[in-house]
Amino acid sequence: MERNNSNLTEFRRFLRQLLMLLMALCLWFIYDSRHQRNIWFLLAGAALLAGVLLIYLLPRLLPDGSALPKVRLPRQALQALAALGVVGLTAAFFIVRIGLFNYGSGRLLLMTAWIGLLVLLMALADGARSPYLDFALFFLAAGALYRAASFLPEIQPGPFALGWSEGSRFFNASLFDAQALYGQQLPLPVLHPSRYLLQALPFFVGVRSILAHRIWQVLLWLGMTALGAWLVSRRLGDRLPYPAIWVTLFAALFFFQGAVYYHLLVCVILVLVGYRPGKPWRTLGFVLLSAVWAGISRVNWIPVPGLLATALYLLDEPLQGQSWWKYVRVPLAWNLLGLGAAFASQQAYIALSGEDPALFNSAFSSALLWYRLLPNSTFFLGILPAVALVCLPTGLLSWHMLRTQPERRMHWLRWMGLGGILAAFFLGGLVVSVKIGGGGDLHNLDAFLVFWLVISLSLMAGCFAAEGTDLLPMQAVNMKPQWVALLVIVPVAFAFMRAGAWPQPDLARQQQELASLSSALEQLDDQPGDVLFISERQLLTFQNLTGIEVVPEYEKVFLMEMAMAGNQPYLEAFYDQLARHSYRAIICDSIAVALQDRSHGFGEENNAWVQQVVLPMLEEYELAGTFRGGEVNLLVPKN
Repeated sequence: MERNNSNLTEFRRFLRQLLMLLMALCLWFIYDSRHQRNIWFLLAGAALLAGVLLIYLLPRLLPDGSALPKVRLPRQALQALAALGVVGLTAAFFIVRIGLFNYGSGRLLLMTAWIGLLVLLMALADGARSPYLDFALFFLAAGALYRAASFLPEIQPGPFALGWSEGSRFFNASLFDAQALYGQQLPLPVLHPSRYLLQALPFFVGVRSILAHRIWQVLLWLGMTALGAWLVSRRLGDRLPYPAIWVTLFAALFFFQGAVYYHLLVCVILVLVGYRPGKPWRTLGFVLLSAVWAGISRVNWIPVPGLLATALYLLDEPLQGQSWWKYVRVPLAWNLLGLGAAFASQQAYIALSGEDPALFNSAFSSALLWYRLLPNSTFFLGILPAVALVCLPTGLLSWHMLRTQPERRMHWLRWMGLGGILAAFFLGGLVVSVKIGGGGDLHNLDAFLVFWLVISLSLMAGCFAAEGTDLLPMQAVNMKPQWVALLVIVPVAFAFMRAGAWPQPDLARQQQELASLSSALEQLDDQPGDVLFISERQLLTFQNLTGIEVVPEYEKVFLMEMAMAGNQPYLEAFYDQLARHSYRAIICDSIAVALQDRSHGFGEENNAWVQQVVLPMLEEYELAGTFRGGEVNLLVPKN
């Protein structure tokens, strides 16, 4: 069989690099499963050695094109087979219970092997397209499908909370409609009000099903992320020589690397929708809308609306010889007015919330755990290596574009502005990440990731205005196929870090547990005091338990926040309620009292909870019943 030298060279290079990727994934799986050295651990080690041997033998096995077989299947059939395999494997990952599927690394290893095999067959069938492009397409689709499928375990009809904070999220969302749900007006949530406002929308139209609210939350995650990603893709237009859906999927997976939470993406979406070059008043209107939302979101997102519009302005508007003051006055006005609107929104919400204003600044007194910047038990990559890994591919391609088109220059003032924005959010994100309660992923670097994606893709695609009297037309970077494949590997790998399973809930057993809990509480009806639900408040929200008045204070997530911040006035008030036996019963989750060192993930958080909450509580209350295998505990006053 005759093949031209360029196709053969590319085939060899792709095969060698595919083997190197599979070897890296074998190493990841070996690391993940090092505590369970079973048959899969041994097979991964054998595959690693086989990969080393194959790479060594490749020059001898493929000295020329004559050694390559001809695949007779049509390309369309191979593409269909690859797609079916991606869908089938994704379903199997969440359904089949075998050791290889217990780890995201194992799942990614198998998916990569399948896609790589089919891409090699496509190259042998006709070689019409680079194997790198075929691999990038199917790998990107597999990552997006897997990331969407990983939300399915969160869709269950069972009444009990599925995770540590799920019940708290539903309860906080319900506070916006408390009068209708509980028959009394309760204080609004202190933490992340904008998130809970979005989650509250089904309550406003009378939806009281926990299953519907779980579906709504998944739709918020997928829908807001997809919309934000599409708007980033739309900004690039046709500057990248690839379909918009590719760019959208890439941007969505990039956001999920944080992840950038859906309520924060509202700020980004409003600015991307409203920003128009040469229309400062229109842009200002959307910046103000975004700023109002940012004011009730997170403190470190308050400057995002104005600075995101500024970043777009710096990319789109050349100085063209005008003075620096004339150039910066428009974005300066956006930022000043945006900050004013955000702070006004924040203060208005605090005044309307019904909560003590001092509780809204708890994050500023939290401990800083700087060791989490490097690999640790809480996050095996560490914050700095992880963010470097996330930014490296887009950073390298942006640098290449600028190096190969030196005539497309920007004024130093524009570079300083873009670099200053990135540096500010990077350093701010690092500080927030190392606060106790953070550092388990990159979600506290969410604003930095948004700015990095928008700026790097704009540079990579040539979507920026060059300086000069004769404006040069925008040119897309001539992106080599292997660079496209490199670009998608990291966000897809981050998607596979989740390794859940589709649920098989025993609803009958859950109803029995619920009935037992309800019966135990009924036996305490003649005792004085309220029932404090530290956890499992969604049982009251969705009326699984009735006839119990809601105690708004000392909800688990907020109590944990106060414990980590060391808010002694708040905690002393809690201890006083415990000492006076103000509650006839307390519902909480874990009552373990073991302290942990840094060899345990989130060890400091565990110790804050044990020392500031569990031990003081057990001094005055004792265990009266346990449910859900110890996940739900009923405490009553001692004696």
